[in-house]
Amino acid sequence: MKKLFQALWVALLFLFLMPQPLEAQRHRRRHQQRFKAGLILGGNLSQVDGDRYSGFDKANLQFGVSGAAVLSDHAELAVEFLYAGRGSRTESDKNNALGEKDRRIDLRYMEVPILFRYRKKPEEPSSFFELGFSFGRIIRSQVTEPSLPADGFIFRELETDFNKNELTLLGSYGLQASRHLKFKFRFGFAMTQFYDNPAPKEERPPGSIFLGNAEERISFLRNYYMALMAHYQF
Repeated sequence: MKKLFQALWVALLFLFLMPQPLEAQRHRRRHQQRFKAGLILGGNLSQVDGDRYSGFDKANLQFGVSGAAVLSDHAELAVEFLYAGRGSRTESDKNNALGEKDRRIDLRYMEVPILFRYRKKPEEPSSFFELGFSFGRIIRSQVTEPSLPADGFIFRELETDFNKNELTLLGSYGLQASRHLKFKFRFGFAMTQFYDNPAPKEERPPGSIFLGNAEERISFLRNYYMALMAHYQF
Protein backbone atom coordinates (compact mmCIF):
# COMPACT_ATOMS: atom_id res chain seq x y z
CA MET A 1 0.00 0.00 0.00
CA LYS A 2 2.89 2.38 0.73
CA LYS A 3 4.25 1.87 -2.80
CA LEU A 4 0.76 2.51 -4.19
CA PHE A 5 0.55 5.86 -2.39
CA GLN A 6 3.97 6.82 -3.78
CA ALA A 7 2.86 5.87 -7.30
CA LEU A 8 -0.29 8.02 -6.96
CA TRP A 9 1.78 11.05 -5.92
CA VAL A 10 4.15 10.59 -8.86
CA ALA A 11 1.25 10.16 -11.31
CA LEU A 12 -0.48 13.32 -10.06
CA LEU A 13 2.75 15.33 -10.26
CA PHE A 14 3.34 14.11 -13.83
CA LEU A 15 -0.24 14.98 -14.76
CA PHE A 16 0.17 18.60 -13.70
CA LEU A 17 3.71 19.14 -15.02
CA MET A 18 3.37 17.48 -18.43
CA PRO A 19 3.49 19.89 -21.43
CA GLN A 20 0.12 21.22 -22.59
CA PRO A 21 -0.77 21.08 -26.30
CA LEU A 22 -1.83 24.12 -28.35
CA GLU A 23 -5.48 23.04 -28.15
CA ALA A 24 -5.40 23.39 -24.38
CA GLN A 25 -3.86 26.87 -24.75
CA ARG A 26 -6.68 27.90 -27.07
CA HIS A 27 -9.22 26.62 -24.57
CA ARG A 28 -7.55 28.61 -21.82
CA ARG A 29 -7.91 31.76 -23.94
CA ARG A 30 -11.63 31.04 -23.93
CA HIS A 31 -11.49 30.97 -20.12
CA GLN A 32 -11.43 27.20 -19.96
CA GLN A 33 -8.88 25.16 -18.04
CA ARG A 34 -7.38 21.80 -18.78
CA PHE A 35 -6.39 21.36 -15.13
CA LYS A 36 -8.13 22.61 -12.01
CA ALA A 37 -6.99 22.81 -8.40
CA GLY A 38 -9.18 23.37 -5.40
CA LEU A 39 -9.85 23.32 -1.67
CA ILE A 40 -12.35 21.09 0.11
CA LEU A 41 -13.99 21.62 3.49
CA GLY A 42 -16.80 19.60 5.02
CA GLY A 43 -17.97 17.16 7.61
CA ASN A 44 -19.34 13.66 7.82
CA LEU A 45 -21.47 11.40 9.98
CA SER A 46 -20.02 7.92 10.37
CA GLN A 47 -20.83 4.52 11.80
CA VAL A 48 -19.12 1.14 12.08
CA ASP A 49 -20.65 -2.05 10.72
CA GLY A 50 -19.99 -5.09 12.91
CA ASP A 51 -20.11 -3.39 16.34
CA ARG A 52 -23.73 -4.59 16.94
CA TYR A 53 -25.04 -0.99 16.95
CA SER A 54 -26.62 1.23 14.28
CA GLY A 55 -26.88 4.93 13.53
CA PHE A 56 -24.63 7.58 11.98
CA ASP A 57 -23.89 9.22 15.33
CA LYS A 58 -20.24 10.29 15.14
CA ALA A 59 -19.58 13.73 13.62
CA ASN A 60 -16.20 14.30 11.98
CA LEU A 61 -14.33 17.04 10.16
CA GLN A 62 -12.74 16.49 6.76
CA PHE A 63 -10.71 18.84 4.58
CA GLY A 64 -8.00 18.84 1.94
CA VAL A 65 -6.99 19.77 -1.59
CA SER A 66 -8.04 18.55 -5.02
CA GLY A 67 -6.89 18.40 -8.62
CA ALA A 68 -8.85 17.60 -11.77
CA ALA A 69 -8.10 16.97 -15.44
CA VAL A 70 -10.83 18.28 -17.76
CA LEU A 71 -11.82 15.58 -20.25
CA SER A 72 -14.70 17.45 -21.94
CA ASP A 73 -17.30 20.13 -21.24
CA HIS A 74 -19.14 17.57 -19.10
CA ALA A 75 -16.49 15.22 -17.68
CA GLU A 76 -13.49 15.47 -15.35
CA LEU A 77 -11.10 13.02 -13.73
CA ALA A 78 -10.43 14.17 -10.17
CA VAL A 79 -7.99 13.34 -7.39
CA GLU A 80 -8.34 14.54 -3.79
CA PHE A 81 -5.99 14.48 -0.80
CA LEU A 82 -8.07 14.54 2.38
CA TYR A 83 -7.76 14.41 6.15
CA ALA A 84 -10.94 12.78 7.47
CA GLY A 85 -12.39 11.34 10.66
CA ARG A 86 -14.29 8.04 10.84
CA GLY A 87 -15.54 5.66 13.52
CA SER A 88 -18.58 5.44 15.76
CA ARG A 89 -20.19 6.80 18.92
CA THR A 90 -22.47 4.34 20.72
CA GLU A 91 -23.81 3.43 24.15
CA SER A 92 -22.23 0.54 26.01
CA ASP A 93 -25.50 -0.24 27.81
CA LYS A 94 -28.56 -0.60 25.57
CA ASN A 95 -30.80 -0.83 28.65
CA ASN A 96 -29.79 2.63 29.85
CA ALA A 97 -32.90 4.82 29.57
CA LEU A 98 -30.75 7.91 28.97
CA GLY A 99 -29.05 6.32 25.97
CA GLU A 100 -25.69 7.75 27.00
CA LYS A 101 -23.21 7.32 24.14
CA ASP A 102 -20.15 6.57 26.23
CA ARG A 103 -18.14 4.53 23.70
CA ARG A 104 -16.16 6.13 20.90
CA ILE A 105 -14.10 4.53 18.17
CA ASP A 106 -12.16 7.50 16.81
CA LEU A 107 -10.22 6.91 13.56
CA ARG A 108 -8.28 9.59 11.67
CA TYR A 109 -7.40 8.95 8.03
CA MET A 110 -5.31 10.43 5.28
CA GLU A 111 -7.01 9.35 2.08
CA VAL A 112 -6.70 9.74 -1.69
CA PRO A 113 -10.05 9.61 -3.53
CA ILE A 114 -9.92 9.08 -7.32
CA LEU A 115 -13.18 10.09 -9.00
CA PHE A 116 -14.90 10.36 -12.36
CA ARG A 117 -17.08 13.49 -12.34
CA TYR A 118 -19.90 14.10 -14.84
CA ARG A 119 -21.70 17.43 -15.06
CA LYS A 120 -25.18 17.59 -16.61
CA LYS A 121 -24.63 20.99 -18.30
CA PRO A 122 -21.40 22.75 -19.28
CA GLU A 123 -22.67 26.07 -17.89
CA GLU A 124 -23.53 26.88 -14.28
CA PRO A 125 -25.61 26.19 -12.32
CA SER A 126 -25.59 22.47 -13.01
CA SER A 127 -25.96 19.23 -11.11
CA PHE A 128 -23.22 16.62 -11.25
CA PHE A 129 -22.34 13.21 -9.89
CA GLU A 130 -19.08 11.51 -8.94
CA LEU A 131 -18.18 7.84 -8.80
CA GLY A 132 -14.88 6.34 -7.69
CA PHE A 133 -12.88 4.92 -4.84
CA SER A 134 -10.32 6.04 -2.29
CA PHE A 135 -7.19 4.66 -0.67
CA GLY A 136 -7.00 5.56 3.02
CA ARG A 137 -4.57 5.00 5.86
CA ILE A 138 -5.19 5.37 9.59
CA ILE A 139 -2.79 7.94 11.07
CA ARG A 140 -4.33 7.87 14.55
CA SER A 141 -6.85 5.70 16.39
CA GLN A 142 -8.35 5.84 19.88
CA VAL A 143 -11.03 3.78 21.62
CA THR A 144 -12.77 5.35 24.61
CA GLU A 145 -15.20 3.25 26.68
CA PRO A 146 -16.05 2.30 30.30
CA SER A 147 -13.58 -0.03 32.01
CA LEU A 148 -16.37 -2.63 32.40
CA PRO A 149 -18.92 -2.09 29.58
CA ALA A 150 -22.42 -3.35 30.38
CA ASP A 151 -22.74 -5.07 26.99
CA GLY A 152 -19.56 -7.10 27.55
CA PHE A 153 -17.76 -5.74 24.47
CA ILE A 154 -14.23 -4.45 25.05
CA PHE A 155 -13.17 -2.72 21.85
CA ARG A 156 -9.95 -1.24 23.21
CA GLU A 157 -8.46 -4.74 23.27
CA LEU A 158 -8.90 -4.91 19.49
CA GLU A 159 -7.19 -1.60 18.67
CA THR A 160 -3.71 -3.09 18.25
CA ASP A 161 -5.11 -5.35 15.48
CA PHE A 162 -6.72 -2.55 13.44
CA ASN A 163 -5.85 -2.69 9.75
CA LYS A 164 -4.18 0.64 8.87
CA ASN A 165 -5.14 0.56 5.17
CA GLU A 166 -8.61 0.97 3.72
CA LEU A 167 -10.20 0.85 0.26
CA THR A 168 -13.54 2.70 0.01
CA LEU A 169 -16.18 2.90 -2.72
CA LEU A 170 -17.48 6.47 -3.18
CA GLY A 171 -20.55 8.05 -4.74
CA SER A 172 -21.42 11.77 -4.75
CA TYR A 173 -24.19 14.03 -6.00
CA GLY A 174 -23.88 17.79 -6.02
CA LEU A 175 -24.53 21.24 -7.44
CA GLN A 176 -22.03 23.36 -9.38
CA ALA A 177 -23.32 26.70 -8.09
CA SER A 178 -20.81 28.91 -9.93
CA ARG A 179 -17.62 28.63 -11.93
CA HIS A 180 -15.61 28.23 -8.73
CA LEU A 181 -17.98 26.84 -6.09
CA LYS A 182 -19.71 23.49 -5.81
CA PHE A 183 -21.48 21.63 -3.00
CA LYS A 184 -21.88 17.86 -2.78
CA PHE A 185 -23.26 15.01 -0.72
CA ARG A 186 -21.07 11.89 -0.61
CA PHE A 187 -21.60 8.35 0.64
CA GLY A 188 -18.61 6.14 1.40
CA PHE A 189 -18.70 2.37 1.89
CA ALA A 190 -15.47 0.64 2.93
CA MET A 191 -14.76 -2.42 0.82
CA THR A 192 -12.15 -3.57 3.36
CA GLN A 193 -12.50 -4.13 7.09
CA PHE A 194 -10.35 -2.24 9.58
CA TYR A 195 -10.69 -5.17 11.97
CA ASP A 196 -11.05 -8.85 11.09
CA ASN A 197 -11.15 -11.37 13.92
CA PRO A 198 -8.31 -13.86 13.38
CA ALA A 199 -9.68 -16.30 15.97
CA PRO A 200 -11.99 -19.12 14.84
CA LYS A 201 -15.67 -18.55 15.60
CA GLU A 202 -17.08 -20.74 18.35
CA GLU A 203 -20.52 -22.25 18.09
CA ARG A 204 -22.81 -21.46 21.04
CA PRO A 205 -26.34 -22.71 21.62
CA PRO A 206 -29.13 -20.09 21.46
CA GLY A 207 -29.59 -18.24 24.73
CA SER A 208 -26.16 -19.15 26.02
CA ILE A 209 -25.19 -17.16 29.11
CA PHE A 210 -21.49 -17.45 28.31
CA LEU A 211 -20.57 -14.13 26.75
CA GLY A 212 -16.89 -14.79 26.07
CA ASN A 213 -14.56 -11.89 25.33
CA ALA A 214 -14.60 -9.29 22.57
CA GLU A 215 -12.06 -11.22 20.48
CA GLU A 216 -14.57 -14.10 20.22
CA ARG A 217 -17.71 -12.03 19.74
CA ILE A 218 -16.66 -9.34 17.27
CA SER A 219 -16.15 -10.82 13.81
CA PHE A 220 -15.25 -7.66 11.86
CA LEU A 221 -15.46 -3.85 11.84
CA ARG A 222 -16.09 -1.76 8.71
CA ASN A 223 -16.59 1.98 8.08
CA TYR A 224 -19.56 3.77 6.51
CA TYR A 225 -20.09 7.51 6.27
CA MET A 226 -22.23 10.31 4.79
CA ALA A 227 -20.57 13.65 4.06
CA LEU A 228 -21.52 17.20 3.08
CA MET A 229 -18.71 19.13 1.40
CA ALA A 230 -18.01 22.56 -0.05
CA HIS A 231 -15.51 22.51 -2.92
CA TYR A 232 -13.81 25.67 -4.21
CA GLN A 233 -11.97 25.39 -7.55
CA PHE A 234 -9.55 28.07 -8.66
